[in-house]
Amino acid sequence: MLLQVKPTATLGDVATIPSSKPETQRAILAATLAEGKSIVRNDLRCLETTTMKEACRTIGAIIEEKDGYLEIQGVGSNFAGNKRVIDALGSGLVFRVFTAITSFGDTPEVLTGDAILRGRVMAPLFDALAQLGANISCVADEGKAPVVNWGGGFKGGRCVIPGNVSSQFITAVMFAAPMAPEPTEIVIEGEILSISYIRQTIEAMEKAGIRIDVADDFTSIVVHPGQYQSADYQISGDYTSSSYIIGAAALFQGKRVLKNMNSQSLQGEKAIIDVVKALGVEVQFDDANDELTLINNQTHLAGEFEFDASDYPNIVPTLAAIGAFVEGTFRVVGGSITRLHKSPRIKAMVSELQKLGVDITPLFKDGVYDGFEIHGKASYQGGLELSSWGDHRIFMSLFIASLRCERACLLEGYADVICSFPDFFKEFSAMGVQFTETEDGNSDLLKQA
Repeated sequence: MLLQVKPTATLGDVATIPSSKPETQRAILAATLAEGKSIVRNDLRCLETTTMKEACRTIGAIIEEKDGYLEIQGVGSNFAGNKRVIDALGSGLVFRVFTAITSFGDTPEVLTGDAILRGRVMAPLFDALAQLGANISCVADEGKAPVVNWGGGFKGGRCVIPGNVSSQFITAVMFAAPMAPEPTEIVIEGEILSISYIRQTIEAMEKAGIRIDVADDFTSIVVHPGQYQSADYQISGDYTSSSYIIGAAALFQGKRVLKNMNSQSLQGEKAIIDVVKALGVEVQFDDANDELTLINNQTHLAGEFEFDASDYPNIVPTLAAIGAFVEGTFRVVGGSITRLHKSPRIKAMVSELQKLGVDITPLFKDGVYDGFEIHGKASYQGGLELSSWGDHRIFMSLFIASLRCERACLLEGYADVICSFPDFFKEFSAMGVQFTETEDGNSDLLKQA
């Protein structure tokens, strides 16, 4: 399925940012594991949050979608007693967390996902759960999905998880740990990446009444036994999703107001604000009204820049799209963890931007893609077909880059925006961007725009 994205000379002045996916997912989980009724306000409704809700319903949670909020009747530690399969589809968080929490089920659980998820790294999580006493068997390839969790629980104790593969392994063990009769210590070894996601997990669990002790350097996390309590969660705007509109705003002159945005957020990807400020964009927050105003008076971007994305890896593709148009040097490091996401994201962006003629060079650390250096320019000819590599974040980043090309580009994989930003096309259409479907695509998404 191909989408023709036409160049634009201007960009509209108002957009609404979707609510945070990680905050929504964590609130749904905590509410499911609580006894009683919880409320999740301003929740994001997309494929991956729907996948989380369906997994929670599978173990007995009652989740009702109201206008602007979710009402969740949790199950506590009393999981539904019939055998079942939990399909995480493409959500690594759903698979990983449910692999951990179903350790406390009273019947065997089968956990699986789509072809991409079944190829992703899972062994460090399985190893950590085995150290705690969980009983998990891989059905196909060792260290990969699908698995059977035979239940029986674990008593607590100590496990070791590498800090440079996925913070979701840590989140998974943390969510399961309160159900153990003894404290669980998670020792995080080596370089620790994506700490902001661990902070978001801690925030959601502590709001539900779970006691957690964390070392100042995050090398040790102790989760104490406890019962999740019902709570009222307020979800903020998603900074990763906002990066596509903020990134576009940095490429075009004008004043723009972004709704559903607040400066008080633990999301590491809030660093997109620091990036565009460094590029010369004026930023004004109005937290009382949940609005962000961006003022860009520049005709072009130029300068020498370097950013360490180790705590905000999800916007690495967006940074590549922005950097393509920065005259001078635009350097990003600290993105090695993105090689383990839905696609090898740095490799993907380098490959696709090079097709456009961008002077982008990959940077390596310990033999793996860690970042890139770009010597950009104001525009590129375009008129090419670009691949999303099966990754919604690659698609949305290439969409942004296409807006400043001289000729329309063809992008495949546009239907994947439903994973995290279902209104992506609606928002960009309202801002005056033009795009058309060219082949056998899913036109429903575009009709909404």
